[in-house]
Amino acid sequence: MKVEANMYDDVMIKGLSPIRRDNGSEDDYFISNDIENMGLISYIPKYITEQQNFTDPSRNKEIHSEAHKVTYRAYVTIKSGYKIYLKDKYGVN
Repeated sequence: MKVEANMYDDVMIKGLSPIRRDNGSEDDYFISNDIENMGLISYIPKYITEQQNFTDPSRNKEIHSEAHKVTYRAYVTIKSGYKIYLKDKYGVN
């Protein structure tokens, strides 16, 4: 079976969870937007500037793991005989 896919546009988003309800509002982040040149938007939580977050080792590890969240979005058309279903980690379409 032949499968054809074409990618038209893409963007990488750093610092947000792909599960939208897990993210705060835009006011909770410093936003660096370089879509035009690099195709990248970076969301840096404002709590990163709070000194007490770095004195607690467990909180420091949590901040480090949150910094590695990356979401990649692409506009792709796919021609195939297969059906594709996408679900989030909660099993929702």
